[in-house]
Amino acid sequence: MIPPAAQRVAEVGASVAAAARVLDASERARIERELAECADLARFEVLERYMEGRPPTPEECHEKGNFGGRYRTRAMFLGEEMHRVALACAESRLKVLRPGGFSVEPRYTYNQQTRKWEFMSAEKEAMLLDEGCFGELRGTIKPDIVIHLGNPFLAQAVYDFKFPCVKIDEGRWCEYTRGPHQGRTQSDVYKGVLSITPSRILPRIGVMP
Repeated sequence: MIPPAAQRVAEVGASVAAAARVLDASERARIERELAECADLARFEVLERYMEGRPPTPEECHEKGNFGGRYRTRAMFLGEEMHRVALACAESRLKVLRPGGFSVEPRYTYNQQTRKWEFMSAEKEAMLLDEGCFGELRGTIKPDIVIHLGNPFLAQAVYDFKFPCVKIDEGRWCEYTRGPHQGRTQSDVYKGVLSITPSRILPRIGVMP
């Protein structure tokens, strides 16, 4: 049995730790403003480069072909390009706002032996991809942006960029259709792993749950 005094110390310590993970409102606002600007910038740059500055029609979004060297829909290609620009923008801006306190596309993996989630280094991820060990990445999660306390598991905020092609306000959370997370949304899984409710960043819309 834990002595009452020790119990109170433990409770206070837990409360302090929880409070430390709460992101200051003004800092959150600055971060989200920068990320929203990155989403707008990404959409603008990619449409300028590939669509002469205009948004694609629904028919163009669904068109399949060789886009960017791969057979896929134009929507998939434009979304991937917008993500690339947005993530580079986010990294450059967060280096100023949160040096050492953020991660871009961190990958988390579940260790079946320890039954705990672990952080996978970018080097190990690259090695697995180079060696074609895609099965090793099955069931992992990879949010776009994690704001943290210097440790990817001490998350204070989690964000994913969404770039819908047809209706700009319909960038929904993806739902897993296979694997260990089948039937669950990205939002649900991210929250379960990082204990933080994630947010979406959409161009021209900003932050959404």
